[in-house]
Amino acid sequence: MKSRVHSLLALLLVSAMLLSACTMPVAAPTGGDAAAPAASDEPIELLYMTHNHAPSIPINEAAIAEFQEMHPNVTITFDNSPHSNYEQKILTAFAGGTGPDVFWAGDWMVPQFLDAGIVAPVDPTAFGVATQDEFEALFDAGSLDAFKSEGQIYTGGVSEYNTFSLIYNVDAFAEAGIDPLPKDEPITWEELAEIAAKLTVKDGDATTRIGLAWPFSVPIWTVLIQEPMLRQKGGELINAEGKPDFTQQAMVDVMTYLQGLRSANGIDPATYTDLLQDFANGRSAMIFGGPWAAKPLNDINADLNWDTAPLPQFAGAAERVTTLYAWAWFVSSKSSPEKQKAAWEFVNLLTSKQQEWWDSVGYVQARKTEINGMSLPEYYAQSDPRLATIFADYPYGKSEFRSTKYFELSDIWTRAQDRVLAGEDVMTVLQDAQSQADAAMAE
Repeated sequence: MKSRVHSLLALLLVSAMLLSACTMPVAAPTGGDAAAPAASDEPIELLYMTHNHAPSIPINEAAIAEFQEMHPNVTITFDNSPHSNYEQKILTAFAGGTGPDVFWAGDWMVPQFLDAGIVAPVDPTAFGVATQDEFEALFDAGSLDAFKSEGQIYTGGVSEYNTFSLIYNVDAFAEAGIDPLPKDEPITWEELAEIAAKLTVKDGDATTRIGLAWPFSVPIWTVLIQEPMLRQKGGELINAEGKPDFTQQAMVDVMTYLQGLRSANGIDPATYTDLLQDFANGRSAMIFGGPWAAKPLNDINADLNWDTAPLPQFAGAAERVTTLYAWAWFVSSKSSPEKQKAAWEFVNLLTSKQQEWWDSVGYVQARKTEINGMSLPEYYAQSDPRLATIFADYPYGKSEFRSTKYFELSDIWTRAQDRVLAGEDVMTVLQDAQSQADAAMAE
């Protein structure tokens, strides 16, 4: 069953792109008029941590400067880390007693955060409202559901909604004699494998352009790419008993497909260096990405002729499935009450920067507002018509599996993928993965 989050987002975005009439939400309070400054004038130092997606850094830095000017007693230290090890860095920092006061994290980490007791329920008064219900009304209906537990909300707002679609180099397709991909229906994964192999270019033993690429060594990407494939085959990583199942037939099918994709030279982890840089500079012909990819691709190479297509589906798929994930702002329950209050007020400011997050970063926002008389979906739709295909994938999105052992299980999945791509027997690899997953769940 599709989540309320992606259903609402898709409804708004797709309707905007069809130029349907939209009912404007009441604008949320923004900036300094949304909440009064913290009462205390005592010095407060906050540690703010994010992953270092380059376009987001100036927006964060500008918000920090604005907040510190509004609150002279508050000093914010900004720590941004590579995405590849960001989640583990957060958990390690808290384990060592040096966790951040406010931080970004994905919805898939919520069970682990709650189990560790490291995130605080939202303080609505920091957002200029009195109750949690009033706070929730500032955001699109359902957008905070993934961050709720036992009736409490544990975020100050979603920083970005995302899905993955296929992004491809139109000129590379033409060079290989391949027609542009349809935008209204997905091609199959089987067709994608053939296309990827045709797009790969070699100079002797050296690969100068790979057909398809993604960050193979990053566990979250393993889940985001392969979990929709698993679900298309009718599988779920976490079974009805709440246990991981790496040896189910659907997983065998997915890993067998990936092994075939590798053996046909459609993918090659050894050629990967950076998702957007490789694609923008012609070292890969196809990638997976969301709305956030558009601006950096255009900035890196203004002459790049790229387009989008729906996320592929397996032939005979049980249902059409794409991925869906959200990042959000959290405040540490370990911080002092004074720090928590200031941190929530800082998050209030961050969530009021809807236009900046979209214009500069391509982050789809959840907090209601209007820009130049337009709803957010209307504003998004005008920026780049190629994004319409990505937005149309949202209705088919499902959030990642939920487990307090998310990090361990996603890492196990990635190691299994690596072994399969190296040519090892699929079932042997998955049986090993199952043993590792059982051990992780027992800890």
